[in-house]
Amino acid sequence: MKQIHLHVIDSTNTYAKEHVAQLASDEITCISAEGQTAGRGRLGRHWVSPVGVNIYATFCFQLPAHTLHLTSLALVMASSLATVLIHEGLHPKIKWPNDIQLHGKKLSGILCEIQFIQETAQIFLGIGINVNMEAEHLASIGQPATSLKIETGNVWDKNEFLQKLQNQFTIDLGKFKQHGFAPFHDLYENLLAYRGETIRCFDGKKHWEGICHSITEDGQLNLYLPNHQMHIISSGDLY
Repeated sequence: MKQIHLHVIDSTNTYAKEHVAQLASDEITCISAEGQTAGRGRLGRHWVSPVGVNIYATFCFQLPAHTLHLTSLALVMASSLATVLIHEGLHPKIKWPNDIQLHGKKLSGILCEIQFIQETAQIFLGIGINVNMEAEHLASIGQPATSLKIETGNVWDKNEFLQKLQNQFTIDLGKFKQHGFAPFHDLYENLLAYRGETIRCFDGKKHWEGICHSITEDGQLNLYLPNHQMHIISSGDLY
């Protein structure tokens, strides 16, 4: 995996897209930064990005456009991070589709952007992880959030942690290329936050309410509606 580490930029995803022509097409390039001035989350949300305390990174690589379950790559990254956290003795949950929680508070978010060029999919898989973020910065996020430091009381080596995530994702991407989302389904579903609870979801057009039931084989959300029907949500935001 090729490494590009920068000081403060607008956004690692934006940087990756602007420099994609200079990146190797046959390997993963991980672009990381000490801080971001215009960090982005899903649905255009601002990502709070103080300098020097967290992980801000984008994994840039190419896959064939017909790759199985291509749109579930963010869920694969969520599974990779969850695996690393479990190895560290922590107990993460995954808020569908790709937020990682500890004790019900957001630790990490993932943003996957895909550009198609003929038969090739250019992947920009961005991730932000709150590592050594302090309570005052966490309070500005606008939703319950936490950091590894807050949860454990320890200062973490963010570069070492990123290396562990890179190693795990490299393994997981290899599995994904062969089998799609299937190898990650059970782990993801076992860690699914709010499973069995009534939740609300906005799919971009309509608000839904039902029981968070399970995950489909390709990573979509099964929502059990009050009329006893199962509704599949392919993309949405839980609230």
